[in-house]
Amino acid sequence: MKIVNAHLAHSIKDQGLLKEPNSFGYITIAMEVERPRLFSSNSPAKKGLLSELKAICKELNSSFSSINRADVFDAFIIPPGSKEGRALIEEKNYDVHVAAFDVVILIECKSVSDALAVRESEEIERALELAKSKSAYMDVMVYKNAKRIDEVSKEFNGVFLFNFFYSEDTQTLLDVWEYTAGWWTEKANLTNSTPLQPVEAGSQYNLINHCRWDKLMDVLPSLVIKPSMRNFVLKNFTENSIMAMPILYRLA
Repeated sequence: MKIVNAHLAHSIKDQGLLKEPNSFGYITIAMEVERPRLFSSNSPAKKGLLSELKAICKELNSSFSSINRADVFDAFIIPPGSKEGRALIEEKNYDVHVAAFDVVILIECKSVSDALAVRESEEIERALELAKSKSAYMDVMVYKNAKRIDEVSKEFNGVFLFNFFYSEDTQTLLDVWEYTAGWWTEKANLTNSTPLQPVEAGSQYNLINHCRWDKLMDVLPSLVIKPSMRNFVLKNFTENSIMAMPILYRLA
């Protein structure tokens, strides 16, 4: 792991915020339906799709005692990506799909084995068939929690982040996540995070960081105004050949 601008680091261990991984298993179904526009609403077709997906999630919740919850997320901001990330793709010749997922289903199960079993269910296959028919690109995978700050509450709506990471070295990626996480807790009002790591081969994204803020103004000034976002967080990613693809969502 290469360290950049260490004087800007804020250790989550020193802050007493690093917790052991939870025991849950997760299924994500991420799809690209239509790119959101900040000042316009979803099309009628997408609204209909979200309604169908929410109905499937409700059925999953009632059908499987092994499922803690199943939620549908609707993106409202998909950044174009940093110039550092775009340069990294070109420099390293990465064969990676740049994430632009405007709809994500996240299913939290009591264990990884439960998630693997639910993944093979008829209800999930029905969701996948619907997703394939309505999206230009889709990614589905079973994950486990790798490290965490705290659980991400979904009892109330807010601003949810799914940050899709690509790296050729998963361990370095986890180390850099932990190293940079303290910036978010110290500078960007972050109190929770459950990064998800695939349990099987097949996904292009070897970590998805998932977290939540109550409202956009809790995080937006830190992202836009503070120079250390680029000088510390982004530079530590790119110096370690990590591509970050963050997307902001609300509960559908």
